[in-house]
Amino acid sequence: MIDFRYHLVSLVSVFLALAVGIVLGAGPLKEPIGESLQSQVDALRSDRDNLRSNLDAAKGNIDKQNEFVTAAAPELIKGALKDQAVSIIAGPEADPEQVEEVSNRVKEADGTIAGDVSFVPNTLSLENSADFLEQLRTIVPALPQDDSTAIRAALVIALTGNASMLEDADDSKAAEKKSPKLYDAFVEADRLRTDTDHKTTSLFIVIDDENSTLAEETEPSPEASDDKATRTLVTDFVTALTAEAASVVVAGDAGSAQNGLVNVLRTEKSRASTVDGLGLGAGPVIAVRALAAGEEGKHGHFGFAEDAEGILPAKTSETKKGDAQ
Repeated sequence: MIDFRYHLVSLVSVFLALAVGIVLGAGPLKEPIGESLQSQVDALRSDRDNLRSNLDAAKGNIDKQNEFVTAAAPELIKGALKDQAVSIIAGPEADPEQVEEVSNRVKEADGTIAGDVSFVPNTLSLENSADFLEQLRTIVPALPQDDSTAIRAALVIALTGNASMLEDADDSKAAEKKSPKLYDAFVEADRLRTDTDHKTTSLFIVIDDENSTLAEETEPSPEASDDKATRTLVTDFVTALTAEAASVVVAGDAGSAQNGLVNVLRTEKSRASTVDGLGLGAGPVIAVRALAAGEEGKHGHFGFAEDAEGILPAKTSETKKGDAQ
């Protein structure tokens, strides 16, 4: 049994150790400890200042590179989209500046903006969609039976004016004539945001949501027969769009290339071309070149991420002709 003397000895030992520590800290060890701590603080401050200088220098270099690319853009993309109408589709939270830069590069490539639309979170959603689906099927009775596929098909028809996904040729022709009404139905139901009139196109640039929410997994509808549970509504839409359009480019920033829509499409080996680095001056230029290349049947994945096939595709034959003239 531990008695009082044991506790007393333990307490005396603790206080002696504390006293020795105080004496040493205030005496012979005071200066070495103080100098060591001060040296470490000075080193950390120096590292911080160096990192700040390096960061400022890197930002300055990026700004200069963006200015150079913007100035050189007409030479890089002149004539690439000559007399072509391009539709730009933006994600729900896409950066407006990125959308504007892409639009400017399309115009510098001698193309025109046929449509500028933005997705909203429920653009392709099945939630609370019974009335909307009824309206779509009233406009085009031959839409697929699966609800999710029907909404996707209706939007593709509205944007492209093509309905080859419908098996019957007569149904396809009838649906194509209803393209404007389908487009208006999406706008009036607040499933698309747009300030432009309806005009079908065969060239599309899809700009990923800056927070990469377009790639969130969504379960297929219960009626789906061959849809895969790991697919998303938007990637399915992009796949359907590539079947009806001449060229589709999905562009995003570095985040999109890591875990967003660009990453998903690259993983799935999508027929749509993808471009990362949209936050840089080069991104919109690469997107235009990729769109023009896709029109000639040359699809690929471009940008600065590790899984990109190259920085940008070669100039198209149309661009070379324009240069020769």
